[in-house]
Order: sequence, then structure tokens, then C-alpha cells
Amino acid sequence: MRKINQKLVWLFIICPVLGGVFLFLPQTVRAANFYVDSDVPVILPRASWDNTPALNALMTWLPDKNVSPSDYQPVERIIIHDTGCDIANPTCNNNQNSVATIQAIYRYHAVTRGWGDIGYNYIIDQQGRIYEGRYGGNGSRGAHVFVDRTRDNFNFGTIGITVLGNYAKIQPPEAVYQSLSRLVAWLAATNNLDPQGTRSSSIWNLLTSEFSSLYNGPIVVGHKDVEKGNPDPATFDFSRIRREATAFAGKYKNYIYQVDGLPRVYKIFSGTRQIYDDLPTFVNAGGVYQKSVAMAQSQVDLFSESRFLKYPDGSLLRIKDNPIVYLIQDGKKRNLNVSAKQFMALGFDFARVRIVEADDLTSYPEGEMIKYGPDNQLLSDGQRVFLIQGGKKHWVVSGELFSVLKYSWSKVKLAPADLKNYLDDAVLSYPDGTLLQATGNEMVYLVSDGKLRHFISAEVFLNLKYSWSKIKRISSEELAYYPVGDYVKYKDGTLLRSKDENNVYLISGGQRQIVTAVTFKNKKYKWANVLVIAAQDFQVLYNGAALPQALLPSPTPVASQTPLPTPTPIPTLTSTPNFLSGATPTPSVSPTPIAQSGAPKMRVAIYEVLSGNVTLTADTAFNILDKTGQVIAVKSANENYVYNISSPASAFVKIVPQNEEGVVQIVSYEDHPAWKPSLNYNQFHGAVEIVYSSKSNKIWAVNELLLEDYLKGVAETSEGDAAEYQKAMTVAARTYAQYYIQKGGKRGADEVYILNNTTSDQLYKGYAREILAPSIVQAVNDTRGEIMTYNGNPIVAAYSSGAAELQTIGTKSACALWGGQYCQAGFEYLSGGVKDPIGAEYSYASCGGANHCVGLSGAGARAFAKAGTKNYQEILRHYYTGTEVKKIY
Repeated sequence: MRKINQKLVWLFIICPVLGGVFLFLPQTVRAANFYVDSDVPVILPRASWDNTPALNALMTWLPDKNVSPSDYQPVERIIIHDTGCDIANPTCNNNQNSVATIQAIYRYHAVTRGWGDIGYNYIIDQQGRIYEGRYGGNGSRGAHVFVDRTRDNFNFGTIGITVLGNYAKIQPPEAVYQSLSRLVAWLAATNNLDPQGTRSSSIWNLLTSEFSSLYNGPIVVGHKDVEKGNPDPATFDFSRIRREATAFAGKYKNYIYQVDGLPRVYKIFSGTRQIYDDLPTFVNAGGVYQKSVAMAQSQVDLFSESRFLKYPDGSLLRIKDNPIVYLIQDGKKRNLNVSAKQFMALGFDFARVRIVEADDLTSYPEGEMIKYGPDNQLLSDGQRVFLIQGGKKHWVVSGELFSVLKYSWSKVKLAPADLKNYLDDAVLSYPDGTLLQATGNEMVYLVSDGKLRHFISAEVFLNLKYSWSKIKRISSEELAYYPVGDYVKYKDGTLLRSKDENNVYLISGGQRQIVTAVTFKNKKYKWANVLVIAAQDFQVLYNGAALPQALLPSPTPVASQTPLPTPTPIPTLTSTPNFLSGATPTPSVSPTPIAQSGAPKMRVAIYEVLSGNVTLTADTAFNILDKTGQVIAVKSANENYVYNISSPASAFVKIVPQNEEGVVQIVSYEDHPAWKPSLNYNQFHGAVEIVYSSKSNKIWAVNELLLEDYLKGVAETSEGDAAEYQKAMTVAARTYAQYYIQKGGKRGADEVYILNNTTSDQLYKGYAREILAPSIVQAVNDTRGEIMTYNGNPIVAAYSSGAAELQTIGTKSACALWGGQYCQAGFEYLSGGVKDPIGAEYSYASCGGANHCVGLSGAGARAFAKAGTKNYQEILRHYYTGTEVKKIY
């Protein structure tokens, strides 16, 4: 048996140079940066710098495998940065207090920029020491490269390494090169990457909400290579880094790892680790190795047995050396059983196919195989009629549309059994130029590019020479199926003047351009051709103002349309198609007015239960209920109850403490924060259900509790924030939750929960959060039952970090930025133009992307609270104009 060279022991050394913190150095380390006889780099644990309760509390972001896209992705590229600093400062490139610098970066990223944690996955100081950075380990999404110009997020599937210092004009120290080459090599070897290779990667794009952008380039790159115009890092010798990393990676490839002289063996490859009881077990399983390396447990734990991957719907995946491509859709994998030509005709791109490990696909249930449909055929399943185009099926929603499109019933064929294998595409729409109106509704739409575009006034309708008699009236149910676009605007080349000003504007590209007197004369424009329009219309169409109400009057009545006769059934059809069968889409309407006597119930999805047993208990006696609400068992305080999931589709059990102050614990669930591994966020007020969802086809652990108790466990603000800011954000969080409670849930009333516990909804940590953040609990108690309302309804409490431009031009208009429902009556409180106070501190240079600058500005709200110039209600009313703080219970 091959033995470990030397027992690995961590030493705790008090180092005044590093701010008096504990630095961990293993005895087997040479020069503190590499393991003896292996050249594997030493990665100091996060605890070497995240080492006080105050620092621990700043981390509010945790990677979530259940969001889409998953925060865990296979590593495809390594991106290198330097942190930058003022070279006039003598400590900039001679930093002897690296831990303090890392802590400062952490505070800036986690709090000032609002990222909830440090952005880099690894940090190297000027002495070559390597530190673990962002929590989550290998494959966890960082926060180090976002290209604002294109909205491309390079943080998925990349590792961000930064070097402390400014290397715009000088080379980094030799110690940095030695450590950087080894770290790149070790990460490449453990993730099956070639440091000198190139590859094409799909990049997540914020505009399309999918991996739709492509980047082709080296696997090991600098920030400057993926974001043009960014010089970071300017002077690094990437040829050397790639060359040396390739040599080291070749050595590391067949290494195995053991911890502290213990027999357990770890094999790390393809981004995951495999664990064997001892070396003989590893060898008997066919394992081959070149060297056994003694390594710290914290470094081995950067990798797990599973990468927790969850690819978003629309992902194209292929196992290496296997030609079958799968489409991920509705959480299932669907085999694309099509030719290469058909694959492209369906709109797919081979460059966007991701190569994955076989294990990455095993967790996805099999969906229906995908086939290419017979083009230009009309097919019916007996209930609905579809047109097949581009291999996909398009639903013809109504008989009226069927006639307008001049289709013939004699051409409709009974669909083959494999109709379910054809991909669904957008429903067919009326031809461009059609005017539509829902029966009984005054709003008129123009069909353009397949979307419904709303006329905001009768004046616009008439100025554009449309006729009331040409409007086609259809049912509101049918209208709801068609996508809605922007307002109908004036055509390019139109000269406009608003009634409340003298400026003349030329419409170009859908936008206004001011016409100077000189231009007006030179272009030989005529005043008779200048269209003078209502100030309201001009502000809404071209300045982003919200439309306060629908101003379009009812058009001149026309004769009722003759109902479409039932088509004569044709021999191949068993019955006349029912065009509007199926689920009616959820209407985009405001919640019903508020009328409550007490705090409502919230239902929060804690995690997806994959299989096996779930162990639960409570700190008081508790009842165990079945799906009918009947008590099937009673347990004593702290007595474990094990629920066995024998039939997933019928899974249900509910744990209810007999004392309303009782706390339920999901014993088998683990959610440990990195800063305090002994803490487990697995305790919850109220009841806990293990319940199957037919909508998502998953089993969920759901916490049902009063809204006020829920808010005490929300972790969207920090313990150290000003009290009025905490209150403002608490009211915003309550409003957000109340809005979706009244709608029946964010994902529909047929889902078993209202919100999940991640940052995609609101970050929720349960009862343990109350203990850690008593000031948040106080903010909840101080604002009990208070929400922001507009016209009596909860508002959409949009907020973001903010930027300096908010001090001069104010917040953005939701209508101008997002369009759709935000341009309709009821959203005037997000019209924009609200300014931040002077003195607000910003982490973003400008608005854009996730920092949308609509609604509440985090930087401005903090500044108001810190200065004491506004209380929390005044802060909220300042940013949500025209709203009121209402106590609903």
C-alpha cells in the first residue's frame, strides 16, 4: 500500500500582521503555498478571513440548485482578474495585510453592491497565498464578470480568480505566478479542462433569459478577454500561465487525496469527488493513481459527490461521445429524434449543445421523444386544430381565426398518435394590420409582428387613419391567448408637436428626435405637416410616462357579427374541434381589494424532497395529519417522526405543534451557513408539510405559517442596517408576499406553495434567523400588518441598488423599461422621476440589467435612514409615488 508522506496537521497561529486572525498552515506545506512532494496548491479556507460574527452576518446569498438556471453549473472556463488599487498608495502592490483587504472587498461586494457575498471564487495575495472566496465550492456561481453592454452573465460555469494589487503597468510577483499556475492547473485537472485549450460556451443572457449568447475563446482567460474595453489584468503573461498550468495539470491528473492520515480516499474528477473507505477499496474498484496527497479537509470539501446541477428549460445537452441530443423542457429530458437538417429547422443551433457527464442527465425523468412534424398540414386531435410549420405545431385558437386565415375544413386531418411528439410553438395570430377588440371592452389593439399593440387614445387611432368599422370583435378568452406588445406609435418620418410645448420632433426608429429651426428649414418641412397631439399621449408614447387610464372611447357600434357556423365534420375527424378547450390563461389583473381581520397564512417551499425518508420533530408535543386533515398520530416533544415516501404521487404528511408557539424541525434537512457550520436553518414556526405537487411533479417540504412569523425569517436585510431602512424593507417584503398571497401564489394557484425560500422570491431562513437578527424581528413587530397600497391593492414593490444618475434625473419608468401591464392603469406609482438624496453612496456606475432603477433605490433609502431625514413610511411613499402605507390587520 502506498502511504501518505507525512501526517497533515492544521496549526492555529495568531498573526498580528494579518489583523490578529487565525491563519491555518498545514505541517506538510512547503513555503505555505504548496503541498510537499506534490506541487498541489494549498487553498486556505474561507474561515481564515471570514472570521467574526459581524463578518459572518454579511453573507446573505447562498447557491441554490433549484433556481433556473441553477447556481451550480459545470466549470467550462477560468477567468483571471486583479483587484486594482491606487498605485500611489504604498500598500497597493506591497500588501502585508491581505486578510484585511479581502475582508474589505467582501464588505463592498456583499453589502455595498448587494451581492450577498464576495464575488471571486478564489483570491491570491502578493505572497502567493491562495484563499477560498465565494461560498459554495466548485461550480458555484460567482459574481465577477457581467458584461453590461450585452447583458451577458459570464458567472455561470466559470471560476473567478483575482490577484490582490494593480498590474496595469507592472508584472505580478513571482510568488503570484507560482501559485496562479498551480491553482489554474489543479482546477483544470479536477474539472477535466485543458489549460491550453479553447472552447465555445453558451452564456446566460439577461435579455433572453436563456443561454443564448456564444463565446469562443481560450479556456483560461483574463477579464479583458471576455469584456472588451476592460484592461483587467493588463500585464499578466497568459502564455506562461497556460503553459505551466498544463504541465502541472498533467501531474495532478492521477492524484488521489487523503485527509489527516485517515484511511478514506478521495478521487476528484469531472467537477465531483468519489469517496472510498480506504486505499485497497479504491484499488479493488479499478482505481489507478500516481500519488496519494495529504490534503486539508476544507480543500477536499470544495467538491461534493454531486454537482447539484439543474439546467434551465431550453438547454440542449449531449453526453460526451454520444450523438443523442436532449432538450430540457418542463424539468424533463426529451430525446431529439430528428436529423441534423430538421434540428436546425426547429431553430436549434449545434453550437449551443452542452457536453455533459452521464450523471448529469440521470436526475431528469424521461419526457416524450421529439419528432419533426409534417410541414404545412392541418391536424386535429378531435378537440383542437393545429398548423404544422417548421416541424412545430401552432394552435388555431378559434373558428373565427380559422376562417380569417382562409383555411379549409376539408384539409384538416386527424392527427397521428405522435402529435404529442411535435414541439409546441406560438399560437397562430391574426394577420398583421388586423384591429381587434374584446367584446364588452373599450380597448382596441392592432396586430403587429404577431403581437397585440394597444391604442392609448382615440386621437392616435384616428390620426393613423384607422376606421372603427374595421374592428373585429372576439371573446376576451381568445384575446388572452395572444402576446401583448408595446403601444401603437406614430410612423417613422412623422413630425409631432405636443400641445403643451413648442418643440417639433421627428419620429425615427420609434423614438423622438428634436428638430431645430435650422433643420426644419433645410429639410423644407412644412408646418401644415406637423401633427399636434395631446400632451398626455406624447408623454406616454415618447417620454415613458405611465398611462393613468384607458382613454379610448367605445367605437361606433357596428352590427353584431354572425356567429361562426359549426363546420361540417369531415370523415377523418371524430368530432368538431372545440377551439377554446383547455385551461384559460391566468389573466393579468390586480389582486382583489384587501379585507382581512388577522395575519394571513404564508406557504413557503423550503426544498425539493428527492426520495427516501424525511425525519421531523418539534419542540412541543405535535400532531401528525393526513391529507384530509385527520390526526393519524401524536408525538411527544423532541420525539422524531420518520415519514417514508413509498408512493411519490400520493406523498403527504403534515406536522402541527400543539402549542402555537412551537417550532418544527426537519431533522433530515441540512442548510449550514459557511460562517457557522454548526448552525442549521432547519427550524420553522407553524406547520411543515411533505406534499406532492402535480403541477411541478415534485415533492416539496412546505412551511405553512403566519405572514408575520414568515417575515421574521426573511434574510433580505442585515442586522447592522439602520432601523428605518429595516422597517422600509420589511414593509416592502410584506407587500411582496401579500401581493402573491392574494393572487394564490407566484406560480399559480395550482402550485402547493406561494413563494420559495430563495433569492428568486425572498430569501427565507426560518426560526434560526430570528435568533441571529433580533433587530429584524423588532422591525416586523413595529410594522405589523402594514403594506404599501395603490387604489386599495398591494403594489408591486420593485426595488434595486440604484446609481448616481438617480440624484439628477430620478428613477426609471416601469412602463418605459418593462412595458406590458406596467403601461396600464394601476401602476402609476412606478412612473419614475423620483430622485435620491444628495450623499447617497452607490456601487453601480449606471442603471441597467438587474440594477433596473425602478421603484425604491436601496442606496437612496439607506441614505435617508442613515441621515434621519425620513422615516420608513416617508421613504416608501417617496419612492412609490401616490401610494399609502395601510395597516390591513
